Amino acid sequence: MTSPASDPRAVSDYRIPATALRAGDLVNTSPGDAEDWQQVLSVHTSEDPGSDAEASTLIAEIGDRYVVVRLTDVAPVDSPIYFSGGVALAYGSDDGEDGPVAEVLSAPDASRTFLYTRFELVTVRK
Repeated sequence: MTSPASDPRAVSDYRIPATALRAGDLVNTSPGDAEDWQQVLSVHTSEDPGSDAEASTLIAEIGDRYVVVRLTDVAPVDSPIYFSGGVALAYGSDDGEDGPVAEVLSAPDASRTFLYTRFELVTVRK
């Protein structure tokens, strides 16, 4: 019996040490919970603090115990959307009014910073 061809869109989740994270990795910041996948923008360690002044200052304070990781901050849109009069609207929650989708989206440059211990395993997707 032959096995079906694998789907090229298939992905795998696995865990790596926080020190092995690289820009572009997809990280689950809430594994086993609501799952929140974000893309790594930069990684800062005592070995490689990078050029970002704020991250470098933080690394100087915390030493080699932690890894500073800047991530995207793309919030999910948890309500259905519809179009009315050429405008995309999101259904209101908790009996709230429907509103423009643009008001529930994250800002294009939104980011968040996480501290992982250098011994921590982080869930990533490939």
